[in-house]
Amino acid sequence: MLTLLRQGCGMRYLVFLLALAACDASPAWQMTGAPSQRVTVGGHDYTVWRKDGAFEIVRHGYAPRAEQGAVKATMLQVVAQVTGCTPRVESGDSGEMRGRLTACKS
Repeated sequence: MLTLLRQGCGMRYLVFLLALAACDASPAWQMTGAPSQRVTVGGHDYTVWRKDGAFEIVRHGYAPRAEQGAVKATMLQVVAQVTGCTPRVESGDSGEMRGRLTACKS
C-alpha cells in the first residue's frame, strides 16, 4: 500500500477500502431506523431488520456456490424465527432478501 501512496493513487485506494469497510451490514433505505437482530446459524452470520410488516435479511461472509440453496432456505427460517411471522420474499438472493411478513403470531 505504501508503494501505491507514493505513486499518487493511494487516495483512491484508501477511499475504496474505507467505503468497502462501511458496507458491513446496512439495510436498504426503506429499513432506516428499524431495529436489527444478528443471528448465527450453520456457521453463517445474518442480520434481520423488521419494519411495518416488511423484512430484510443480509448474510455476512462468504458462502460457496454449492451451499447457496441451503443458505436461502436458512435465511427464510431465520426471518421466521426472529420475527414470528411467515416471510414472503419479494426480491433477493443468498446474500440478501427483502419481502413482506404474513401470518404473524404476535
